[in-house]
Amino acid sequence: MKKYLMLIFVSLIIGFFLSYFVLHEYTDSSAITVYKEGEQLYFFKYGEFENKEKMEANTINLENYVYQQKDGLYKVYIAICKNSENVEKIKTYYQDKVKEVETFYISNSKFIDKINNLDNILINTNDNTVIGEIINQQLSSYEEVVLNDDKD
Repeated sequence: MKKYLMLIFVSLIIGFFLSYFVLHEYTDSSAITVYKEGEQLYFFKYGEFENKEKMEANTINLENYVYQQKDGLYKVYIAICKNSENVEKIKTYYQDKVKEVETFYISNSKFIDKINNLDNILINTNDNTVIGEIINQQLSSYEEVVLNDDKD
């Protein structure tokens, strides 16, 4: 009987240490994030520029745009949408001006509501004038709601 108690005790000690080391492996901070906060939006990149002067010189013919300074570059975006059905419609509207479509996660609910409303209109139209106006409203809303909220 003493033999079995000793075996059970040693087994519990070994089990405790093994479980500690196995669980400790999964608390590593280099884990990949599988959930992003906010709503996924599509940003249509026009280009990247080394400095603000080059960006302004290359965007002089654009009606409306927003830019982000990141990694020493000025990244210019000419359209934003949430609905994946509108991605091809906007690419077609801009023809060869869109260099890349990037996704960002935005958590500003006021802006998301505006984008949802404008995206619903965009889905139901093929008129280039209306598409252009919706894109301008989306960019203006982004500047007004998101960028101004970040400054406050």
